[in-house]
Amino acid sequence: MKINNNIDNYLIFLLNTGGGGLDLNLINKKLENLNFPIIAVILAALIGINTLFIKPIVGMANNGDYFRIMVSNNLYYLREEPNHEPEYFKYFQPYYGVNNFYNEQKKLLVSTQSLLIKPAMLLDRLITGNDKVFDLRFLGGLLLVFQLIATYLIIKVFCSYLRTGIGKAVITFMYLFVFMDTGYIAYLNSLFGEGVNIPFFLLSIGILLYMIRFKKFNWYMILLFSFTTFIFFGAKQQLAPVGILVAILLFRFMYYKRNLEVKVVSISLIVLLAASSVYLYSAIKGDFQYINKYHALNRGILLENNNPDNALKSIGINEQYSLLENTIYFNSVTQVNLKNKDLIKNYYDKLGVGAIIKYYIFHPKDMIKMLKLGFNNAYQIRPHELGNYTKDSGKPPVSRSYFWSGWSYFKYKFLPNNLVASLAYIGIFFYFSIKRYYRAYKDGDDDTRFTEEVYYYIFLIGISQIAASLIGAGDADLAKHEFMYNMTFDFLFLVCIKNLILKIERRWLKDGEIGH
Repeated sequence: MKINNNIDNYLIFLLNTGGGGLDLNLINKKLENLNFPIIAVILAALIGINTLFIKPIVGMANNGDYFRIMVSNNLYYLREEPNHEPEYFKYFQPYYGVNNFYNEQKKLLVSTQSLLIKPAMLLDRLITGNDKVFDLRFLGGLLLVFQLIATYLIIKVFCSYLRTGIGKAVITFMYLFVFMDTGYIAYLNSLFGEGVNIPFFLLSIGILLYMIRFKKFNWYMILLFSFTTFIFFGAKQQLAPVGILVAILLFRFMYYKRNLEVKVVSISLIVLLAASSVYLYSAIKGDFQYINKYHALNRGILLENNNPDNALKSIGINEQYSLLENTIYFNSVTQVNLKNKDLIKNYYDKLGVGAIIKYYIFHPKDMIKMLKLGFNNAYQIRPHELGNYTKDSGKPPVSRSYFWSGWSYFKYKFLPNNLVASLAYIGIFFYFSIKRYYRAYKDGDDDTRFTEEVYYYIFLIGISQIAASLIGAGDADLAKHEFMYNMTFDFLFLVCIKNLILKIERRWLKDGEIGH
């Protein structure tokens, strides 16, 4: 393709002439013997430690979402004085009280996040000897360890495709620039489900790509991949659809390695993960279920709707409820009792996922309206209404950390983030990916085909979260609800960078720009 060749030539020209002329051979020789996976882990650890543990420590302020996971783990807010209220939105709070007595409150949340919180609490107790206060940084440290393991695996896989030290150095830096960004790492010091999503998404993908690339495809590695994936999607009920995507991916495992062990393990895991996905979705009950349905209607279907009465009528809901359009569940003053039995029967119970999907199918203008909203908010890694610092840091309320945050800043300020741009990104990715897939198919290269299919799986995770957010809660809290679209976009961006480096390397080696 002529455009690609021009880009390659331009990049090579810059490298050979910029800064007075770079000696690529000399630079490459100094870099090619370095162990980049280990270097990546060391640098990631330094960035993570500086962010999470060295004052002023960085984390995420609570927006009110912590309550359910706190109740599930016997945690409560420490009060500095009798009338003190938690600093919602303003400041990161690292310390929480531990309830050592019977917890009479219901378990409000089904989440694998507790599988990380419990060990972190135990580690805190063993090191500090204090069983009355939980320091959230123990959870941050534990999650950082998994992030480092993921970093090692992914950099090892990426670097295995590249032949020059320069190429390996570039992809290593880009990975650290993207996934060690404070926009991501601050979540590790929080009780948000995203804090678990980040390292375990990367770890599950790292394990899978490692299995394919280094031919470590066996039943126990499949178990390890499935377990880390379960931790990933089980941390947030919104990610329940991912369980179905993983189950579909496991079907591919059986055809990739045609042996009995892999087939038996894969079939068993398909059943378990699909059942887990259904269970997670069905566990969304009570107020949380009503909140989502309320927002799906009033912040979705009825949002800026020119004819709300007709919209409600098409769903089978009384038109009188159009008075609630554009409102949110948490308004201090509401026109009706939002927990009224009649409202539950005639409003919430009539608004299922099927009814919402059907409405958007038959009202494409409203669907496009919501897609525009969704993609306009899909590139913001961290909510800008949440502070990153503790109150004793001396920072103003809702202050955010900008240490090592170039990627999140660039995406928020400069990256085109609308529906048209998003379709362009998706189109470019699939254009080159399908070309690679077709070439691998013709060559009988099943490893490359499977790797591309993994990238499609990653893409579907992100797109499913756009759909789940808009269908499940309208435009309410979109930046957080679409978080996994950010992660999948960023990962596939790195895949594109890796492939571009590989293409340039081939030109370098072919033209003798770099000896090897």
